[in-house]
Amino acid sequence: MSNIPTHKKIKFWDCMGLAIGQVIGSGVMVLTGIVVGMTGHGTPFAFITGAVLTILLAIPFILLSSTIPASGVGYNSVKRLVGDRAAFLFIGMFILSQVLIATFAKGFAGYFCAVVPGASEKIVALTALVVCTAINVIGLHTSAKVQKFMIIFLLASLALFIGFGLPKVEWSELTPTIANVMPNGAQSFFTGVVLLSFACGGAHFVAENGDDIENPSSTIPKVIILATSIVAVFYAFVGIVASGVLPIETVAFENLTLVAKEIFPPALYYFFIIGGAMFALLTTLNGTLSWVHRGLQSAARDGWLPEKCANENKYGVPVILLGVFFIMGAFPIITGMDLTTISNMGVGTDMLSTFLILAACWNLPKMVPEEWKNSRFHMSDTSLRAVMIFMALLTLASSYVNFADLNTPSLIGCGIYIILLIVYTQIRHKHVKMRKENIK
Repeated sequence: MSNIPTHKKIKFWDCMGLAIGQVIGSGVMVLTGIVVGMTGHGTPFAFITGAVLTILLAIPFILLSSTIPASGVGYNSVKRLVGDRAAFLFIGMFILSQVLIATFAKGFAGYFCAVVPGASEKIVALTALVVCTAINVIGLHTSAKVQKFMIIFLLASLALFIGFGLPKVEWSELTPTIANVMPNGAQSFFTGVVLLSFACGGAHFVAENGDDIENPSSTIPKVIILATSIVAVFYAFVGIVASGVLPIETVAFENLTLVAKEIFPPALYYFFIIGGAMFALLTTLNGTLSWVHRGLQSAARDGWLPEKCANENKYGVPVILLGVFFIMGAFPIITGMDLTTISNMGVGTDMLSTFLILAACWNLPKMVPEEWKNSRFHMSDTSLRAVMIFMALLTLASSYVNFADLNTPSLIGCGIYIILLIVYTQIRHKHVKMRKENIK
């Protein structure tokens, strides 16, 4: 076993910075206009409902992180509560889902090129990915500091968007009637809610850094709920401005630049694009790279990969594994993959892996009875089962929506990857089992 360096743990507000930066990203800048097209003046209500859905979907991570907190909580919880093979299947599907890293870098490049015409989107996207990777090579503590710095500008930009926009809102159009909230019907509204739950999501990933957080069993649940709620309030006001300043037919399915041009003087318009849109995408990219390697690091230590892959530098960062996710982000950028395909593939695969998290929660009373009894979220076995069944149905519906939009080649590609993953898991498990017995 390699020696694991000791390094400074991050505190509550550092976690809040990472979580808020993880939540505020491509979603609000890209999905708001799409949801305006679906829900019209119901957009702010869709944001609030989407945030509630996000917190509901985070329940399994809250239960696990408050009961058995650990870095790589997803992988380690599935390993401990379901089994070794299930854990590697989880992390394998998780790796594929992180093609989503490319969407943050490509989104940043799109806004950058709007400010600097003629710049190469591919080069800008790769540069952003390289810079954020380099920041995370020198440690989570440094990443958290950079994140808090960008968060200040990001929240200031959104506050300005709200402050300059609210006086220009046509409030008579925002009366909370069925006709206003669901102009295209209930199905369209709830489709928008599901999309915005993705925009409001991300705070639960702070649980992946469990070993690097002070008092994780208390800090992590608070951060997940508080960060999501804070961002939801901002998003609701953004939704009011986005849908209430210009006619719906003008802003439907467009990004926020049209409204920003209408409400801001030129200098503030550029500040919003840079401090708001571009920093939103950078904070999501930076936040993702701060935790994304933790589960795979645990898998490497268990023998699923060569153990040297788990070795950390002096800042506590497994550089080789961070490089794996750099490649996952760089490949779609270099090959020019479509953002819609990347998003559907990533989110759909992530939803599939969630079923293994639900199975881990289901086994909490049986596998770790003492820890579960002492958890601040302890409930009766019957209540836990009911919650997990509800979560499974919710996850099934969400995953269907994502995979239904994939084209045939992408579905085949995902299928081949999962088959190869299962085969590799079966072959490698013998080595993992022997290694575990030798350690004992």
